[in-house]
Amino acid sequence: MAATATAKATAKAADPDSGKKAADKGKAADKAGKGSPQTGGGGSGASAEPVKLRDRFEIHPDKPIPDLDTPSAKAFEVQDRRGAGRALYALIGRADTLQRTTVMRALRGMQNPGMLQFIEGGTIDWPPEGRKVIASIYERPAGGKVMADLNATIDVISDQFFAKKVIKPLHDALAELRSRSVTHRAIRPDNVYFFDAKGDRLVLGDCLTTPPGYDNPALFEPIETALCRPEGRGSGHYSDDMFSLGVTLLFLMLGTNPVRGRDPEEVMRQRLEQGSYATLAGENRVPLSMIEPLRGLLHDDSRERWTLEQLDLWLNGRRLTPLQPRMEKRAQRSFKIGNNEFATARGAAYGLMKNWDKALGIIKEGRLEVWLRRGLEDNERADQLSTVIKVVEALPGDKRGQGDLMVARCIMVLFPEAPLSFRNVRCTLDGFGPALASTMMRKGDVKPFADMVTWDVVKYWVQAQSVYNPEHTQAEQNFRDMRIFLANKNKGYGIERIAYEQNENMPCLSPFVETEHVSEIRELLPALENASKSADTKTWPVDRHIAAFTASRYERDLTPQLKAMEDPEPERQALGMLSLLAVLQWRLGPEALFGLTSWLGGLVTPVVNSYHSRERRKRMEKEIPRVVRKGSLPELYNLLDNAEERGADHEGFETAKAEYAQAKRQITALETGQAARDENATRMGHQAAAVGAVIVGLLTILLLLLVRLF
Repeated sequence: MAATATAKATAKAADPDSGKKAADKGKAADKAGKGSPQTGGGGSGASAEPVKLRDRFEIHPDKPIPDLDTPSAKAFEVQDRRGAGRALYALIGRADTLQRTTVMRALRGMQNPGMLQFIEGGTIDWPPEGRKVIASIYERPAGGKVMADLNATIDVISDQFFAKKVIKPLHDALAELRSRSVTHRAIRPDNVYFFDAKGDRLVLGDCLTTPPGYDNPALFEPIETALCRPEGRGSGHYSDDMFSLGVTLLFLMLGTNPVRGRDPEEVMRQRLEQGSYATLAGENRVPLSMIEPLRGLLHDDSRERWTLEQLDLWLNGRRLTPLQPRMEKRAQRSFKIGNNEFATARGAAYGLMKNWDKALGIIKEGRLEVWLRRGLEDNERADQLSTVIKVVEALPGDKRGQGDLMVARCIMVLFPEAPLSFRNVRCTLDGFGPALASTMMRKGDVKPFADMVTWDVVKYWVQAQSVYNPEHTQAEQNFRDMRIFLANKNKGYGIERIAYEQNENMPCLSPFVETEHVSEIRELLPALENASKSADTKTWPVDRHIAAFTASRYERDLTPQLKAMEDPEPERQALGMLSLLAVLQWRLGPEALFGLTSWLGGLVTPVVNSYHSRERRKRMEKEIPRVVRKGSLPELYNLLDNAEERGADHEGFETAKAEYAQAKRQITALETGQAARDENATRMGHQAAAVGAVIVGLLTILLLLLVRLF
């Protein structure tokens, strides 16, 4: 059963790029210490200090293991300092690729004979790239890969032992994963290994270093996810793994790629027209005993596809009725889109996806509707298409977005189960988040994702489905929440907030901390502390990414701080930013942040200047260096925004304003002579009052005398 030397030689000969790869490796080896970022050179004279993970595992950057590389990760030797005696290796994924770090918790400690044991994983400092990356440590398989690559040719395994030695262990591994609520999503022949040197035990390989389904060629994905961008396939369902298992079994029982040498686009079109089983297995000599499970596993309808229970029944000798795929209705005459012709509705949908810029013209000209009525004789679908066109044309908004929505909705009419499609974005419901994250991590254009949310594409997709699924209702609510975030243009919201909300494991992409791979909120302030050593301290340390990352990861409401950061008054902006970071240090630590506090201390001048009392300002300017030396953001915030000080300053300012106003009035009176006139008037008033008083007194005495006389 083990792969022979002849098989390996055949594999190299079968790979058209093998010569180029060998030459590239030779060139890399000649550059001592100047290899690729992930291999760290690997030349004979190169040496590097091992990198430690959890103070236990030592990963050697200068000891790569090319035979265990995956399409998106490089393999390196690992030593366990506790001397457990196991052979280990580490996979270092790409820094610009989202990895399944949340799944690590579910796989840690899992022991199953059908899967490589995941030992440990986490963030490490990786000198070859000069940044932090994610490392995943596995038990090392002694026998290597079953197929070196997907164009390899290997010795076929006897039908007599195939079920026991191939299907059974892979089935058990998937059953274990399902019990942990995890899908593998990386099942393919070059990710299946001989665990022992004799080749008696097969195990599934890594499923952590990329987004789900990312490294799988479209051939190994059900049609709905095969049409997606690789990063947009999503975790999917267990039925997706069953399809990948079926294709993998077909490869192994034939000993080669069943569609080797054929154009992947042609294979995809044929799958849409004839079905996956007919395309992959139809022209190959499949063992009679394996036709039944292959038909079940490669069924294009996920509801009819075999489950683990059905495969288990087959393994135990129960024979099931072979499933016959429902054939798509074919048109009497094909419909040309671009350079290809299509005879089915879902084939035409694929043509529109691949020719997006031409699709709108084809739809508006009415040719597609005419073909549906005359060629496919599907008046119901043609009526739906006509209604969609009229409804979309009546919607307000920019013409470009309106046109894209029209194409997207027409694809839904032709092929309701197709992925969400909008310009160059094609993804599943749960693949939207990873696709957006990957685009952001690679500095790509995120506008199509924003437009998908703005134009409510998910709502129309759910309406197009023929079968109710409660998960669709949840997805609609999820996208409604996204629209609220997108409508808010302030820091802490927008497309950045959507990305972090939809990806629990997405690291913060702020330029200040991007190389630190900050994926948890506790890691943010230490990363900013490191950034303070080299950052331009005249810039604000809280940008859109840090604000959105903090708002999505911190469990308490930060709306007041985010709102203050958008205040038109500079002192309110500074206080909002300081309050945001001070709350994090107060709740999460660390105790001292000398560099970050110094950075912020240089940006709070507007806050100091917002006090009216010069004496208070001078006192604060003297206090700030003392607080900076303590490294306490909460204390700096309390110094600058003390309620009592604010109140006293306001009261004193109001008193000073009143005194100033009175003094100003007096000065004005003196300058205009009004003060002298007022003084004369006062004196004359006093005199008049005195005379009046005397007269009143005399009259009173006179009246008293008259009373006595009479």
